[in-house]
Amino acid sequence: MSKDLKSLGHFQPGDVVSIPFGGVLTHYGVVTARGTVISNSRKHDGVTEQSLEDFSAGRRIRHHGQSTGADPLHVEARARRALGASYRLAGSNCGDFVGHVHRRKPTVTQVGRASLMALGDLIGNSRRFR
Repeated sequence: MSKDLKSLGHFQPGDVVSIPFGGVLTHYGVVTARGTVISNSRKHDGVTEQSLEDFSAGRRIRHHGQSTGADPLHVEARARRALGASYRLAGSNCGDFVGHVHRRKPTVTQVGRASLMALGDLIGNSRRFR
């Protein structure tokens, strides 16, 4: 269960945090040992590192803790390796990013979305080569 930032006092490296946006949507990121947040954002066109203040943009930060038993330093290292990677709504968004750095198994929705994208690529490519 998530907690409000004001009741925490601090974050640990590898912790998952989020902010609400667009009314019903949520943007996720991962806290680093430097006290920054690494996230994959359409606004920044990919994976970036920001201060907590810049990440929150004045919104309330929710703390979700560590979603897996993964070593926090490994989580941060995977997040850092992704810096500069591109954003795509389907397949490479903030939720996919957090799942990747925490080594979560893809959800059924993610597998279905990836399958549809692959099928679309096959159909699209076959039309180009005729």
